[in-house]
Amino acid sequence: MRLIPIAILAAVMPLPALAQDAELLTPEEAEGTSLEQMSDKLSDPVRQQELAMMARAMGEVLLDLPIAPLTEALADIAGEEAPAMDRGTTIRSLAPGSSRVPAEIEKNLPRAMEAMGALAGAMEAMAPELRAMAKRFEQALPPQR
Repeated sequence: MRLIPIAILAAVMPLPALAQDAELLTPEEAEGTSLEQMSDKLSDPVRQQELAMMARAMGEVLLDLPIAPLTEALADIAGEEAPAMDRGTTIRSLAPGSSRVPAEIEKNLPRAMEAMGALAGAMEAMAPELRAMAKRFEQALPPQR
């Protein structure tokens, strides 16, 4: 039965790839982006809501994904016998309480993004002092032989 947690993990692993259209920043935008800009993007309520709704939708889809083929493949890789499982078994059917997870993600993701935005803003404000501290630390180190 230890394959079930592995199957669940394998089912959610593609979330970043599925969310490519909802990236906070495209790779081009991320190049040279300041922490202040990142903070602004993370703190944008419209963007937060868009990503929260997309994450909820992905969660709903993943909960209803048949996992029998995945557990069979994982068992084959591990050289083990796959657990007996109906072909239509889903994460939702194995863990009925999991049905609340997508709504929890939608509810909590904006708050998490807001916190990350605040942290990015604080790091931007602290950057000059952190650079100065790093320089002082470097000067305080004994000379290399």
